[in-house]
Amino acid sequence: MVNEAVASLPPLQGCLYCHAEGATALAEGRKILGFGGNFPILKCSHCGSIAQLDTDAPASGGWRIRYRHVNRASQYYYVAIRLGKAGWLSAQEALAISTDGYAQRVRVHQTKEGDFLWLHPARLSPPPPFMNADEKVYMTLKAVTCRETPPRTLFWRPDRGPVLDSGKLYVTDQNLYLLGQRRDWSNDLEDICDVEYEDTSWTIFLETPGQLRHYHGANVTDQLDPQLVATVIESLQAKTETSSDFAIP
Repeated sequence: MVNEAVASLPPLQGCLYCHAEGATALAEGRKILGFGGNFPILKCSHCGSIAQLDTDAPASGGWRIRYRHVNRASQYYYVAIRLGKAGWLSAQEALAISTDGYAQRVRVHQTKEGDFLWLHPARLSPPPPFMNADEKVYMTLKAVTCRETPPRTLFWRPDRGPVLDSGKLYVTDQNLYLLGQRRDWSNDLEDICDVEYEDTSWTIFLETPGQLRHYHGANVTDQLDPQLVATVIESLQAKTETSSDFAIP
């Protein structure tokens, strides 16, 4: 039976992972083949996440949590990495990640719906020489590499292709611009043939006459996470294609 003090803890009021209210419940923890702890097991009936909950951890803010099984669907990308792989988290750490994860999921939804206002797109004044004066910058991404895209094999990875250049990538409502160390690179959004992301990086694949290449960037703490970068790129490209369909010939 869960006592009143434990029942009032945030993980029992709403799931820290998917934020569904009233979907979590405690079960008795048990060791399997002598392994594991006696901590109560917290389960969510909405997302299926399973965690150990230590309800007697004053040094951690009254409780701490460790996720043992998580849902890896795309809508839970952010929390799957930060809650699912973190080990024991204090109350403050878990709540902060949960809050950021909810905000990230809302941003992904907004972007897919064509709402980019949260990015505060703006025209640069004066614009760089390679950029049109009417273009709005939606993202500026640091430490981006431009690489040749070799034929894909079983062990192919986007961070291992021959490096053509590296620098800062500007994403506008019309183009991609890499301000490289060797030269400036420019691509229409229509040149993009695919966008991929994983836990640690994102990749934009380009198909241009005579060459296949891609932009590759790592997950940087002070920038958007890879899922959001990929979602913004895909949504801007879709917006551009829609505008072209309705353009007067």
